[in-house]
Amino acid sequence: MHLLAVGLFIIFILILKLIHKIILVPWRIQRHFKKQGISGTAYRPVFGNTAEIRHIYAEVQSKSNYFGHDVVHRLDPYYHRWSFDYGKTFLWWFGSIPNLGIAEPELIKEVLMNSTGCYRKVGLDPLSKQLFGDSIVFLEGEKWALHRRIGNQAFNMERVKVIFEPGCLITVSVFSSEK
Repeated sequence: MHLLAVGLFIIFILILKLIHKIILVPWRIQRHFKKQGISGTAYRPVFGNTAEIRHIYAEVQSKSNYFGHDVVHRLDPYYHRWSFDYGKTFLWWFGSIPNLGIAEPELIKEVLMNSTGCYRKVGLDPLSKQLFGDSIVFLEGEKWALHRRIGNQAFNMERVKVIFEPGCLITVSVFSSEK
């Protein structure tokens, strides 16, 4: 009898933790952003906006192919639609994980600089990891600092001038000899 009560108590605690994680925390996050004037898609427990994302992708794929320079609505249709509906900064959900879509240049610069360390980078799925590898865009911490130090040396203006000067001279000589 005592063991049954302990088992029921543990199940009750697990259910409370699940409700807290899946319902209460996302609701608080959504309310917090709404107070700051950032709206977005409504949170749906467990799945978030994944069904809506699939529906938007299917809708875009069913339309005829468009060839042009404005490809955002084909590559990232949910971002395109939601930025139009909710503004340049909006909140959307991938399961119970909130995502903040931003399109304001100053805010993008702040996020990319990330000097305070409050912005986490989105992890890669295994297929994307094979495609992109350990590039500086997806690194964090000490690895990021090391790659940035190496990259900054490569793009020093004096080195860039040394690399491009001979190329410019060759190009000018080729075009002048064609006359």
